[in-house]
Amino acid sequence: MNVRRVRADSADPREYIDGANRAFGRWGDESMFAWAFRGEAELLYVDDERGRALAGSGINWRTLRTNQLAAIITASWTLPEARGQGLFTRLIDATCEIARDRDAVVLGFVRGDNVSARGLITAGAEMIPTFYCRTEQGSDHAERLESVDVVPSAFPSSFTYGEDEWRKQFLDRPAAEIECIGRRGEWAAVVERAAEFDRVHAVSDPAALPILASRAHGAGRSLFWFTTTRPAIDCEWTDGFLGVIPSSPLSRWELQNGDRM
Repeated sequence: MNVRRVRADSADPREYIDGANRAFGRWGDESMFAWAFRGEAELLYVDDERGRALAGSGINWRTLRTNQLAAIITASWTLPEARGQGLFTRLIDATCEIARDRDAVVLGFVRGDNVSARGLITAGAEMIPTFYCRTEQGSDHAERLESVDVVPSAFPSSFTYGEDEWRKQFLDRPAAEIECIGRRGEWAAVVERAAEFDRVHAVSDPAALPILASRAHGAGRSLFWFTTTRPAIDCEWTDGFLGVIPSSPLSRWELQNGDRM
């Protein structure tokens, strides 16, 4: 088997999309591919002897607050008939080799119960705890919130973004109904409204989460958010990890759902 590396902007999107949709059931289409793999993004494939992709993974490049480059493992998949052969491990190893050439740290977002977590641990990753949070309850009296203008600097993040890149990452998400709401001069949130969830992609003050939960609950939806800090409000959560290879260059990680790839 061979690991193949291609620039995303010169690749045939259908090869990646078809594999991801077979692996995940429903990953996305050309618009999702274009959003997920922008700029210098790269794709890796593990091919069989006939050149057919059995597994794939993306690399997105970000800059940390420390000015170090980060290679984010993105949307890794393995075809059902090829699982159990260590292909994800080969993709991690190839990603680490590429990252070393650019003096970059490798990052991978995983849920704790996902087999990908074991792959990162095997690769020697430092596993930073993360939390996938949801709540279905809130106050009986949801506050009316106003539309607000947002600027990237209002939202804490361990990544640095240019304004255009931040807008593409947080606001220009494919087939997403995005709202920028809050209390002008106090706090702001970027929220994606879906059929069953309000997904908080960014919030400037976590103390506003109960207000957003009440708003979602009042509309018959749940609230979802991602954090690297143990939740301080009453909610349910699934444990996750940010895998960091070789080790964490930051003493404290601040990442929200919109930062994830």
